[in-house]
Amino acid sequence: MVMPAPAATTPTATPLAALPTPAPVTGRSVALREIDGEMTSLSNDLTSAHTRLQQLTATVLSQVGGGGAQLIIEHQNDMGSTFRLVRATYSLDGATIGTRTDESGSLAEQRTFPVFDGRITSGEHSLTVSLEYQGNGFGIFSYIRGYTFRARSVQAFSVPEGRALRLTVVGYERGGATTAVEERPAIRYTQQVMTIPEATALSNASVGGAAAAPAAR
Repeated sequence: MVMPAPAATTPTATPLAALPTPAPVTGRSVALREIDGEMTSLSNDLTSAHTRLQQLTATVLSQVGGGGAQLIIEHQNDMGSTFRLVRATYSLDGATIGTRTDESGSLAEQRTFPVFDGRITSGEHSLTVSLEYQGNGFGIFSYIRGYTFRARSVQAFSVPEGRALRLTVVGYERGGATTAVEERPAIRYTQQVMTIPEATALSNASVGGAAAAPAAR
């Protein structure tokens, strides 16, 4: 059976005057961008104010000689000869406290070096460490020469009131022969709580040592 064709419909044109006018979005987009920018600026201001308050508190405690705590941060290089340390950056509670950069190779030759030594408010803190290495492979690993490898870590720690904490950052090569080269640079930490006099003696010994490098500030 043949079905009858549907009746043709004639499209009707809507007059241009009857079409709704799109609402302008430019002003709204600009306003949203301005709000986002203000929120970002406010967040940065709060972070800076918090960091500044901690620094001022630590300074006051250092001047009056009482209360608070002391923090000693050291770096220990346990990397093998395959990786050469060329840059190290340390941030305490979001504020950079030390950066070491060295392309000549002398930084990688230092097994240990000081990072920070000073008064700090007691309580919870965090340390962010970023390490950059240059490939220095030989033999079957010679292909990594010229490549850059990075390791980054955030460590939370607590400093007791009236005490000192010795925090050691250890850059080491993890894994074995089956570990991918780019996954080998890693960071671990050791912590040692001590008295303020013990920390002072340790600081004096580090400064007096012939091989001691100045603390990065």
